[in-house]
Amino acid sequence: MNTLSTRSTALAFALALAGLALPSLAAADDKNGYVVLKGGVYFPTATNVIGALNQVNLGTFPTSGDVELGVGTSFGILGIQLAAGYLWTAKNEANGSIAVGGVPVTGVLQLRFPIFFVVPYIEAGVGFYTNTAKLTVGTSISTTKVAFMAPLGGGVDLLLGPFLAGVEARYLYINPTSYTWGTFPVSTLNMQGVVLTGNLGYRF
Repeated sequence: MNTLSTRSTALAFALALAGLALPSLAAADDKNGYVVLKGGVYFPTATNVIGALNQVNLGTFPTSGDVELGVGTSFGILGIQLAAGYLWTAKNEANGSIAVGGVPVTGVLQLRFPIFFVVPYIEAGVGFYTNTAKLTVGTSISTTKVAFMAPLGGGVDLLLGPFLAGVEARYLYINPTSYTWGTFPVSTLNMQGVVLTGNLGYRF
């Protein structure tokens, strides 16, 4: 009898806790908007030959970095995110160097698959990359161009009350862009690559 009473008390306590938790979970589900800060690693994947460096084959640029600030919202399994940030890399050669950095602006559509507080997603979108390439061969010369870009990737978000934490991987297609530095030969930069980021955000 005592055992039955104990079990009944425990069941009642569990139901009471569930009753308290469910409104909190429902409130959390109402938080469809968010702002997110992303930071991570940029892995360039394209080969570049720079005429201004006497047709030096740079191979791929070295691994570097990416930071972004985004804002988004979701409608069930659909999501929209707009983001802007800074993406950069650089390489040194015996007869000079080239540093590339600029602002990527992207808009993506997401398919989101909520599993309790874990939300995996895939995404694709379009944008542009305002890119400044600085060539140093004795003196430094900079040229800025705007190129079309298209991100394709996915990630996982953890919804922790009003906060968001996650990881994301994107392939960035960036349209090859021709650059002219003074009297040097025209060169084409290919900035396509993969970006891996860790994300922290606030939901509202």
